[in-house]
Amino acid sequence: MTKVELKGLSQSKLEAFFAEIGERPFRAKQLMKWLYFRFERDFDKMTDLSVPLRKKLQDSCQITDLELKKKLHSRDGASKFLFVLPDGEYVESVLIPDNHRLTACLSTQVGCPLGCTFCATGNMGFARNLEAFEILGQFDFMARLMHPDRMITNVVFMGMGEPLLNTGNVLETIQILNSELGFEIGARKITLSTIGIPDQIEKLAQMGLKVRLAISLNAAEQTLRDKLMPGANKYPIKTLIKPITHYAQNSGRWVTMEYVMLDGINDSPENANQLVALVKDLPIKVNLIEYNTVPGIEYQPSPFKNMVFFQAYLLENQITATIRKSKGQEIAGACGQLRTQIMQEK
Repeated sequence: MTKVELKGLSQSKLEAFFAEIGERPFRAKQLMKWLYFRFERDFDKMTDLSVPLRKKLQDSCQITDLELKKKLHSRDGASKFLFVLPDGEYVESVLIPDNHRLTACLSTQVGCPLGCTFCATGNMGFARNLEAFEILGQFDFMARLMHPDRMITNVVFMGMGEPLLNTGNVLETIQILNSELGFEIGARKITLSTIGIPDQIEKLAQMGLKVRLAISLNAAEQTLRDKLMPGANKYPIKTLIKPITHYAQNSGRWVTMEYVMLDGINDSPENANQLVALVKDLPIKVNLIEYNTVPGIEYQPSPFKNMVFFQAYLLENQITATIRKSKGQEIAGACGQLRTQIMQEK
């Protein structure tokens, strides 16, 4: 008999599960406190559950932790984790300190189907979606590692994969991260990064989701964006305007446009002008990102002076723009690099 995986089930799903086995819904709250407050895995130690219920859970349920394959630590403080999933696949996560913040970067798929040409994950192909317990398990592992010395304050879905091609499991994870019975991460401290899938963004807007939304744009001109991000050609830039606007209106938060700066590719004055023309009337801000080079991929980071010029041009045109420096460069910090290394070794 296949056991029920309890990690990654939202409160409502846990309540439904307990109802199915003849238990009252409040058992969901008790279990969540054991799982996420006390990091307990042994049903026998969940002492506010009755002995018969503990036996029932032991026989029919499981709580699966991810296995750590490799951990690397960078001089700038970032740590990268390579996890082995139950089926033997690998997935990456990163823990990034920044003054008072500690950010967990989570993956949502094994590989990625979108094929972005500058991305290590995009070049490895796609294996499968992650289950909710596998997405949450990345955070859970890092939270247990840091506890009690330091709490994770922020979460970004910017690791391997496209979150909005695995929306159901990502939303389950967000519910638990945000819940007072889970990890109590505020919605404004959770960022979901996507290439931009219009119908899914509309769905999130209609749900009233309050997390921060980031669109991986990287070029404001369609032909160049298609070259950099072949999988995004199904979702033309012009089709993103309406759902982005709706999401900003419904969530009360501006949307971030992420723009990875590539030397000689998308960092010219003309590229900056194209970006201004696209976003000048939208409720957005722009995050200019330093490219983290990937062995075997020809792209190089834009010189910092180009990034500063690009930012200044946006600011002159009343567009909020920031520059984000990459971390973890000496530990294969870019998305997908560590998994690629391990697969090549195998």
